Amino acid sequence: MKTLRTITTRLGTVVALAMLAVVVPATRALASEPKGDLGVQLRLLEAVQGNGRGPSMTGVARIEVFVEAFRATNDIQLSVLRPDGSTWKVGGRPFGVGRPQWSDPGGEPLEPGDDGQSVPARGGIRTTIVVPLQGADIHEIMVVVRGLREGEEISTEGVVRVALGVPDNQPVDDGTQANFSLQGVN
Repeated sequence: MKTLRTITTRLGTVVALAMLAVVVPATRALASEPKGDLGVQLRLLEAVQGNGRGPSMTGVARIEVFVEAFRATNDIQLSVLRPDGSTWKVGGRPFGVGRPQWSDPGGEPLEPGDDGQSVPARGGIRTTIVVPLQGADIHEIMVVVRGLREGEEISTEGVVRVALGVPDNQPVDDGTQANFSLQGVN
């Protein structure tokens, strides 16, 4: 009886480990896929202050843009807007990102094809854009990504906050550390 119990326990352990080996890789694979047809992640690399003070202060924000797609998407275009949807202007002139230099997730440069820059199915591409800033303020920069999938236009957007010449009092919690202002109570 003791031998039968030992065999059953060992068999149960082997089955549980086999199931775990099948489930864990499937979970990891799903976690790396885009959440929708087209996704964008923005990361502020740096904000560089230029000349001037107050409203006449200038600077630039270097922003990394990572675009991912569930299905193959062609003719990827970027535009920079204000959060209200209006055109990003500096000195009264509209700002355009031009033709960004794209790379694959590993950093290898990509050349656009006949249908413009493309993102492979379940893949991603990245670039860095430089956005001019004007005025001491917390600037909210919205990056809109548009592309064509099977002839149909799809789009997505992301927002990044950039403090230029003013303190950024926005609470930040990265899961490990948090910074926030404490408010005194009288």
